[in-house]
Amino acid sequence: MTADFNLFGLTLARFETIVLVLVRISGMLAMVPIFSQQQLPRTLRFGIGLLFTFVMVATVPTIAPMQLGPLTVAVLAQLFVGLVFGFVSYLLFTGVQFAGQIIDLQIGFAIANVINPQTSQSVTIIGEYELTLATLLYLTLDGHHLLIAGMARSFALVPLPYAATPDLLTGDVMGFFTGALLVVLQIAAPVAVSLFLVNVMLGLMARVAPQMNVFVVGFPLQIGIGLVMLIVSIPLFGAVFPGLVDQSGRQMDTVLRAMGPQGP
Repeated sequence: MTADFNLFGLTLARFETIVLVLVRISGMLAMVPIFSQQQLPRTLRFGIGLLFTFVMVATVPTIAPMQLGPLTVAVLAQLFVGLVFGFVSYLLFTGVQFAGQIIDLQIGFAIANVINPQTSQSVTIIGEYELTLATLLYLTLDGHHLLIAGMARSFALVPLPYAATPDLLTGDVMGFFTGALLVVLQIAAPVAVSLFLVNVMLGLMARVAPQMNVFVVGFPLQIGIGLVMLIVSIPLFGAVFPGLVDQSGRQMDTVLRAMGPQGP
């Protein structure tokens, strides 16, 4: 590589800057909600990545020209930043889906699985329902705008070409997992607690009237009460979810600051 490198009117430094921005954006789009869905063709996702790169590169300072070795390290660093950003942003949906799986287990629907079109994996019925509902609410709350703003903000918090990793795996990320578990509790608690009480009642009935077939009576009772509580809890889910989206935005900001330049 030489200083007089010129490709389509781009200097070497500007070309390397565009490549690093594209790598970070591509890593983010591979993990973040909505944009990582398998229903979107790969060509379309690649086009979205190019569009975001074209828009965001105008606000990114041009880096100094780099040799092949440092440039490779910088590309890997940007891919790491993008994947961590996407992973943290998707934790909310992971918690929502896990909450649905807990409800499925309590109701008895865990034996029936469906294919999630987003990941092409086998998931439970209520888990897929909760995930779909969360996706619709996320779009309604302009969560995708929050993601795009976070992508643009990442270049200010974690400037090119490198990134730091101070206690990231043992500190902030573990806190994010704890937050995801709290999401599970907030969403699954109404149905899970109700079905737990139903099971306790059935256990007492089995002791009082041993001749009664608890399995025959309990299975439809669990399904009925579980579905009723699921319907009743939908407004609660809608009330809790905006706060969870805001929390997810703060988590993305925290992890970006952790990977940015460290003060003295």
